[in-house]
Amino acid sequence: MDLRDIRDLVASLFIMLNQKMFILFRVEFLVAVVTVLFLAMFVMDVFRRHFHNTVMKAIFSLFDAVSDTILIYLMGAMQAAPFMNELFPVWALVLVIFRQSVGFIYGYGVLDPRGRRFTELAQVINLLATAFLNWRHGSRFHVPLWSLFTLQLLKNLYRFFSYRRACKQLWLGCSSELISEHMRDPSKWRPEDCNPVTMEGYRYLVFGERSSEIQKPQYVMTIVCYAESLITLDKIWKCFRHLLHPRHDPSSLEADNNIHETAEQKDLSLAFALSRLLRCRFEDVKLQENIRCRINRKLVKLRIVEEDPKRAFGIMESQLAFVNDYFNTRYPMVFWSGLHTLVLSLLQSVVTVGFVIWLSVDIRRVYRPPRGELVHLVKGVNVDMIITWAFMFLVMFKEIWEMVTYFLSDWTRLLLMCRYASRENDELGRDICMERLILSLFRFKINAKMWHGHLDQYIFLQSYKDRPKFWNLIHYVTTGLIAKRDDGAKLGRAIDVPQCVQPAILEKLSALLDVLAKPGSQDHSEPPTDPHGYSEKPVNTDGSRLPKLLTTLLCGDRFKRYGWACFDLPTSSHIILVWHIATNLCEMALAKEQGVDLGKPGILRSFMSYKPYLINVDELKESNPGFMCSLLSRFTGCLSKSHGKLTEELRKRYIVANSLSQYCAYLLVKKPDLIPDSFLVPKMVFQETVKSSRDETLIHCDSLEAMYNKLYLEAYRASENSNNVKEGQDVVKQGALLGKLLLDHEEKEDCWEILAGVWSELLVHIAPTWNAEEHITCLESGGEFITNIWALLWHCGIEKSNLWPEYDAPDDDAPAKSQGNSAGNNNFVNPGEKTQQSTADVTNHLTRTEVHGADDIQGTRKPEAISLRIPPGGIMEGQRSCEIEEAF
Repeated sequence: MDLRDIRDLVASLFIMLNQKMFILFRVEFLVAVVTVLFLAMFVMDVFRRHFHNTVMKAIFSLFDAVSDTILIYLMGAMQAAPFMNELFPVWALVLVIFRQSVGFIYGYGVLDPRGRRFTELAQVINLLATAFLNWRHGSRFHVPLWSLFTLQLLKNLYRFFSYRRACKQLWLGCSSELISEHMRDPSKWRPEDCNPVTMEGYRYLVFGERSSEIQKPQYVMTIVCYAESLITLDKIWKCFRHLLHPRHDPSSLEADNNIHETAEQKDLSLAFALSRLLRCRFEDVKLQENIRCRINRKLVKLRIVEEDPKRAFGIMESQLAFVNDYFNTRYPMVFWSGLHTLVLSLLQSVVTVGFVIWLSVDIRRVYRPPRGELVHLVKGVNVDMIITWAFMFLVMFKEIWEMVTYFLSDWTRLLLMCRYASRENDELGRDICMERLILSLFRFKINAKMWHGHLDQYIFLQSYKDRPKFWNLIHYVTTGLIAKRDDGAKLGRAIDVPQCVQPAILEKLSALLDVLAKPGSQDHSEPPTDPHGYSEKPVNTDGSRLPKLLTTLLCGDRFKRYGWACFDLPTSSHIILVWHIATNLCEMALAKEQGVDLGKPGILRSFMSYKPYLINVDELKESNPGFMCSLLSRFTGCLSKSHGKLTEELRKRYIVANSLSQYCAYLLVKKPDLIPDSFLVPKMVFQETVKSSRDETLIHCDSLEAMYNKLYLEAYRASENSNNVKEGQDVVKQGALLGKLLLDHEEKEDCWEILAGVWSELLVHIAPTWNAEEHITCLESGGEFITNIWALLWHCGIEKSNLWPEYDAPDDDAPAKSQGNSAGNNNFVNPGEKTQQSTADVTNHLTRTEVHGADDIQGTRKPEAISLRIPPGGIMEGQRSCEIEEAF
């Protein structure tokens, strides 16, 4: 084949593609493709808060960009087609309707900082393009087609109007300012008048404020409304109507169900009232400290912290779901005036379905392809008609799905509860129909999960060698659509939040709140007496900060032995990594005791290691690991060859310690803005630890067995000069030393009791940070578990923890001086305990395991690298971000 033949082939290909039949086929194919994309995005929109995987987010963004491009191309292709087709205007209009409905929930919120609401203008332009196409092509069913077009244009205009109204509503866009003024007068909000048991005095706004006015001369904003229409939290909880205060018959079999349903209905109102308070934090509106630190703290402690963990976290998740709806969804626009506007939105969908049916009947009755019009027939079947009928069905499905989603939302349930409670004095008596409707809505939900419900996991010892070259290549190819990954930052498989984690956290949080409630806890200089008699250990709190205290270590000599790993390390990043590595070492020791093979993994285990722990610990059934893991265990030994099952208590502690350890490590690696350190410290500490492990401490360790041996050897060397190691910057050695101390001085049960307790308390201390914006960003993609704890602490008036060092900004001509709670002056006793163990003991220990080689036993040469030096307390504001010393 010469050059002329190739040229003729290319020319014939372009000529063939410009033939009418191929143009029609291309339009039909692209219409089908973009319809599938729009339908997938429409369904995914309902479950977007459950998309926690970055790949799924990237796929959604890719679908969004590609579908818009195809839609614009199709508009032009239909306009420029050299033949007439009466169905082209129908297809174009239906595609625009699909595009409008892609973000029918997660389109934009009330604040909309990204300006996503202006995408409505693009939809209006698309509608005008379909109008021009309809006018140019003409149609014998133009009346229903123009009617449907007009309806869609009115829906777009209504969306603009509803957004503006939602921004001006007192219970939505203006809620934070109103609540701040509502709670401004201390004489109306006295702690002694508020009883969380009966909810007396908790006049938190829920719904019903219609207008406000400025009262002179104080210039205070007050609510103008009838008392019956204003719904407050105490009004719902004290309502004596049957649904909210049922008169139970002790012999009734439905008594327990009624109690549960009543609690669920009241909890929903509590969640929404708390969400309105939390929005004040996100919108930088200050509330009275007396409200949060005393009145709200009593309510949260009794109704959430001391409640059943499932119910407590259910309230918190509902609260954050309402906050997410406010900032990221169209629910406020649907319900801007309550149930009235919900009915209006449902009516729009009903009318749309009616017009689509009208158009379908007209097409069925009128459409006959005229002679000379190009149609696509396959064995006598008109493909264009099949596409059209599929479109009609999908549009009706879409509208019905929208109606069901809006009607079964928590906003509908809440507003119906408010209307029900507002009619307490109704002379008509019990409203059976309203009660049955409310009960039905609480029983039937599209998705009962408020968020994805996962704990992301990161295991340092299994990831520090990772170099994601291929992943980062994809990052550059996709121009940043796929996020870049740092070396050693490969995540493990996310797990569902274990059932034993929530009660463990609430227990520790309750203990810390009890410390704050003790007399004298508000004074820095006079710390309260701790519950175990360790009054010599300062707590240092002013009531708005968590005390510098870990209750797990207030037993025996635990504080003296392990306190350095919590109070003497310079930053929270160091503390997280040190305890994480110690937990890994203890887990490997327990796995070896249980008979788990830690040797070099096989191929199947490398590619399919989906078990979150080294030991097979099933949350529900210990004796039934599941078919897949049983199959893999035949090849990889991933299950323990049990020398005896773990006790129930040890199993729970093992799960709590490992899941929270790996979750906190994940926060350090992937969500550093959610931990107390400054934005530079976590990444620098992590990268330095990865580099030192890969190039020095854990070099040549190609299995967990080799890592265990090397860590234990490093711990033995560190124990000979423990003070230098504890005061140094080598995180891996510090973690190995801590793990060895736990293994040498504690029984198995006590070791994991300490680890579970410390991790539960560390997560509570990590949670209160200043960065509320990052929590909002996380909510958009499903949220983080730590956000529940952060919100809970904020409601208690706690925004910081004294566990983390804090420095004042230094003057230009003076050195920095630390505050009284800094790491250097924390008055804690540095234990300086030196663990004594003979060389023979270590040799006997290592002979039971495989030693990798002589290089692991002999001291390794210190690499020529830049080592990180962070002073206690981390990076100080006003100084350089870090102090870097180059080691030669």
